[in-house]
Amino acid sequence: MKRIGILGGTFNPIHNGHLALAAAAKEEFALSEIIFMPSGNPPHKNIDKVVDKEHRYDMVKLAIKNKKDFSPSRLELDREGFSYAVDTFNDLKKKYKRKVKLFYIMGLDSINEILSWKKPLELFTLCEFIVGTRPGTKVRTFKRLVKFPPLEKEVDKIHLMELKEDISSSDIRKKIKDGKSVLKVVPKTVLNYIRKEGLYDT
Repeated sequence: MKRIGILGGTFNPIHNGHLALAAAAKEEFALSEIIFMPSGNPPHKNIDKVVDKEHRYDMVKLAIKNKKDFSPSRLELDREGFSYAVDTFNDLKKKYKRKVKLFYIMGLDSINEILSWKKPLELFTLCEFIVGTRPGTKVRTFKRLVKFPPLEKEVDKIHLMELKEDISSSDIRKKIKDGKSVLKVVPKTVLNYIRKEGLYDT
């Protein structure tokens, strides 16, 4: 059975940490491909602070161009209303039917908030979770979360994976605004696009 990883997020902007998370998940969990899924209208984000979806999609395409088994998806960008993960994975299940096993790749902050999402328990019937943790991240909140119902019985579907990178999009945006270099943490093609379009300058 084909194993596909879905890496979702606003990608505002996409950076080397996202790419490292995708590559590590692909290798460690024997995934055949990774689909990068930029969110259209994320319910847990202030959309006013997120650049236009077409810019974010273009940056994702540039970041993963020529990277084997990495592809972008417009599924959430083209859907009206909020981008709910449960809707996305239901759509993916309908597309692939029973031919694939889906893995939702995310950071620790996201899994810690999962009970506030739309139909979180249904999501556990649609996919397993690969959770990347940053160096020195405290996982106490996560450990408390999975000890209590209703997540206690789903803990085997959540796989933690420690990463070496500690990069955040908010730090990148601040550095760009302050005129500082981000070349070490953002793909050069993406940085050139950001400069060309004047993103995050204000």
